[in-house]
Amino acid sequence: MNIKQRHFIQKSQIKELQDDILNRYDEKFVGQIFPTKAKVEVIQTEDGDTLYAINKVLKLWKSKEGYLPVLTLLLNRQVDLKKIVVDKGAIRFVTNAADVMRPGITYIDPSIKKGDIVVIVDENHDRALAIGKAMLNADQMQETKAGKVVKNLHTIQDNVWEFAKGFK
Repeated sequence: MNIKQRHFIQKSQIKELQDDILNRYDEKFVGQIFPTKAKVEVIQTEDGDTLYAINKVLKLWKSKEGYLPVLTLLLNRQVDLKKIVVDKGAIRFVTNAADVMRPGITYIDPSIKKGDIVVIVDENHDRALAIGKAMLNADQMQETKAGKVVKNLHTIQDNVWEFAKGFK
């Protein structure tokens, strides 16, 4: 993933970005992403991705599913998302970008609603493996015995992850 263009945005554009993010996340999440004095750099890649670095830390990726926090923030516990816990048998599949299947889940945050962006963690270490989009409400997931329940959007092995590791 190579950089095509980088530039900082103005305060008014930062406010617009925050308002746009509030359409999907709560104010607590926005506060975790944007400190009081935020300098926001927009990074366009040759692959067509848009990434956002805030105070020199890569924090957001604008995917076709909307704004996603970069997994490094979840690994460092800098942001909170609703959580899905998977068993060790699911780890290999989830990290290779497979959607999350119901049989591999050991815990579902009861507040999850269909369309929510969630973090997928392993049951032994509570470590972020991926970010996904809930395909059902939590109660529907609990009732379901088989099938896909979370669409995998960003893993610890994708292009955004690789870019984030080398970001300066």
